[in-house]
Amino acid sequence: MSGAFEKLARPVQKWIRAQGWRELRDIQSRAIGAICDGQGDLILAAATAGGKTEAAFLPLISQVLEAPAAEPGFDLLYIGPLKALITDQARRLEDICAESGLPVVPWHGDVAASVKARALKAPRGILLITPESLEALFVRRGLEIPRLFGATRSVVLDELHSILDSERGVQVRSLLTRLEQATGRSLRRIGLSATLGDMGLARRYLRPDAPETVTLIAASGGEAELRLQLRGYLSGEEDERGPSATDAIAAHLFDHLRGSDNLVFAGARQSVEIYADRLRARCEEARLPQEFYPHHASLSREHRDFVETRLKDWSKPTTAICTSTLELGIDIGDVTCVAQIGAPFSVAALRQRLGRSGRRAGQPAILRQYSVETRLTPQSGLVDRLRLGLVRAVAMIELLLAGWCEPPRADQLHLSTLVHQVLSVIAGQGGASASQLYRLLCKEGPFRQVSAPLFMDVLRAIGRAEVGLIEQAANGLLLLGPRGEKLVAHYGFYAVFPTPEEYRLMSAGRDLGTIPLDNILAPGMMLIFSGRRWSVRDIDTGAKIIVVEPAKGGVPPRFGGEPGLIHDRVIEKMREIYTGDQTPVYMDRTAAELLSEARSHYHAAGFGRSAIVNIGPRNWFLATGCGTVRTATLALALQGVGHQVERHDGFLEVTCGTDAPPLEKTLARWAEGAAVDFFAAGPNLVFEPYHPYLDGDLLRTDARSSRLDADALPGLCARLLEDFVSSPVEAGTFRAPSGAIPPLPDAEYRFVALDVETANGDCASICQIGLACVRPDGTIDSWSSYIDPEAPFAPFNTQLHGIGPAKVRGAPRFLDVIAFLEPLLRRHVIFQHSGFDRRAISGALALAGVSEPDWRWQDSVRIARCAWPEFRGKGGHGLAHLKDRLGLDFAHHDAAEDARAAALVVLKAEQRLGCAFDDILRMRR
Repeated sequence: MSGAFEKLARPVQKWIRAQGWRELRDIQSRAIGAICDGQGDLILAAATAGGKTEAAFLPLISQVLEAPAAEPGFDLLYIGPLKALITDQARRLEDICAESGLPVVPWHGDVAASVKARALKAPRGILLITPESLEALFVRRGLEIPRLFGATRSVVLDELHSILDSERGVQVRSLLTRLEQATGRSLRRIGLSATLGDMGLARRYLRPDAPETVTLIAASGGEAELRLQLRGYLSGEEDERGPSATDAIAAHLFDHLRGSDNLVFAGARQSVEIYADRLRARCEEARLPQEFYPHHASLSREHRDFVETRLKDWSKPTTAICTSTLELGIDIGDVTCVAQIGAPFSVAALRQRLGRSGRRAGQPAILRQYSVETRLTPQSGLVDRLRLGLVRAVAMIELLLAGWCEPPRADQLHLSTLVHQVLSVIAGQGGASASQLYRLLCKEGPFRQVSAPLFMDVLRAIGRAEVGLIEQAANGLLLLGPRGEKLVAHYGFYAVFPTPEEYRLMSAGRDLGTIPLDNILAPGMMLIFSGRRWSVRDIDTGAKIIVVEPAKGGVPPRFGGEPGLIHDRVIEKMREIYTGDQTPVYMDRTAAELLSEARSHYHAAGFGRSAIVNIGPRNWFLATGCGTVRTATLALALQGVGHQVERHDGFLEVTCGTDAPPLEKTLARWAEGAAVDFFAAGPNLVFEPYHPYLDGDLLRTDARSSRLDADALPGLCARLLEDFVSSPVEAGTFRAPSGAIPPLPDAEYRFVALDVETANGDCASICQIGLACVRPDGTIDSWSSYIDPEAPFAPFNTQLHGIGPAKVRGAPRFLDVIAFLEPLLRRHVIFQHSGFDRRAISGALALAGVSEPDWRWQDSVRIARCAWPEFRGKGGHGLAHLKDRLGLDFAHHDAAEDARAAALVVLKAEQRLGCAFDDILRMRR
């Protein structure tokens, strides 16, 4: 044994020999020397099962045994984020302390009251406790804290990396400050952490006033094996031959997770229920015991307890399909695998989730990442083409492997958590003065960014009669108010987990469903829900209701995700992935193909040359290169001057308002430092539990510190403008006279088929329109015309149909062509093949401010499904498949040819079924 072994107490040495250890690990030897020979703070960084716990506790226990405290109180305090972790650590420490008889006291909600009562009566030994239970001790037994911790020498913070940038981390720092104030002395702090790329973050968290004094002892090597795969899936309506993406993912989960304990993070609650239902059905079909259960906050407490209990029972294989509810803080034991459907919003969340797997020595951590992307069509928008979800997933994994983690924002005020701590201190001490609270929480505690005047504003806000959290006695002492007493008495008071509020979406009095809201949202902004694009009209924070109306525009992206804030570094990594050429080895073939496709579209759109890309009349795409906070800052600014804005990962889609100043001029003014009103659009600013009790000024102040970055706006605007070239089709640009329109055929027709081609992903960018006019004898007269879309062409679309700027030069404009065709179209039934052509016509009319005519539209897909039902699931009823099966002769992706094909489908269906199309449509109903 090394010299470090000799520094340990005899009972501890005896325990080490009993384990059969021939040598101490390097991190243990170094930690023993640092703890036994000094009094400074330490961080011990190593992988799971890397010996961190023994490295901290072997010398700490030795010090307690060799120099027992004269005063009563727990000798050592351990704070752990998980009840399961505390239970496991207690067993290990009880084994170490068995020879010496030093008590080990686990303390959380599942520990028997008799155990806690004995510990309170005679506090001694090692107390292992969660932050929430420690908060409860301060609230319920605040005056006993000096006695309970009078002998405490050191505090061990486990899983330090998991709380660095969170409300829970602020809570723990506040509790440590309050503990030191109550005991009248500084306590040594020892953090146990996974290895991070920047361990300075952990140093600054552990001792904010003197991070340079914190000693870092990091293990070299010894990382647990990580097995991971990123699988890609396509979702869309064209391919009816195989299972949906949801069914394919459910099948893969069923095949690989059955028979073990696992967590599947599925995102929103609706997705959780869908996947749980598909997996339950597979168990029933295979006549196997049920192993898959949903877990989210909307389910009953009884059901969640049932799932959590099953996960701890090794004899009952269980997989929980969950939201972020099982990310941290709940006792579920160890799991074999963590599956993630869609990318999380932070590397810290991914790290924390993955930390549930591979906790036992010799067991690998397993991550199965699933990315669902939309099957592209000529009408697909740029958001879908960029495959943002897949690229973000890759960026998250790459940063995870590099050991990077989101750093906390140094200037965050955390006013909601401050209110929580004010109530906790008042409850625990039976009252406190404003000066005492400010000194304890702000001057010495974690809320040092809060000035004395701002703190007084907070107290006045929560002391208003209509709020009633606190009130002031005649002697000036602050006491809990009526509502404050109710909040503190509730069992949920002790936890500060960030849980996004669920808001209900309403449109024209109709309930659309609920979404979690964790980002700033303002009236006039766009959001995606249930596969549609909506414009926000009003936000009622009291009733938790968002009033929306259908928004005009192209096809929306198909998938959203969980709410959250994406860091700038993640967006930077996404850009590196777009501009790189390496394909990670952990991607399956579909994912690799999707990544290659995303890179092609990124460059084709022009983002390699400019951060601003024109995608249609008055429509722009901005590559901000920034995370959620700075991107939201620009979005709110643009919204405030009259533009419509839709936010994506590192991108903004902007529709310029008719009365708004030109985009380029607006950005230029802000780049020069012009004043900006970020709250002109009346955004929602209530995100955290105690925000509803603050007034508007405080909410705006808190938002500026955590959700906005006003100082970064000038630089962001300047960078966006560096390579910007104004589009020649901006409002006010000279327009040449419309070109000539080809003459229409002149005859009597039974019906007309119509098809359009578009210049880019905006369905309103029509560049060709074709008609197939069917005579009573079945003869077809074809007609087509190119159209100047007054919008840029996307390379994907040009490659598909062969139409580009040269072909439409001098072509007529859309409104002129529609006016020319309107008399013919008004007289006849109009067939389209699928609903796209009508949407394109409607979108182009809406863009021009013209109401849609009352034409008689029908869909030849409906006719085909009646005539050839056997094609469903075997190629479907798209024109490409019908061309092969019915022997149709036409050139696909030419508007006149596709219109003629749709007409032929109707004629052949009539021939097959022996009746006219109107009779077939009645059959279909």
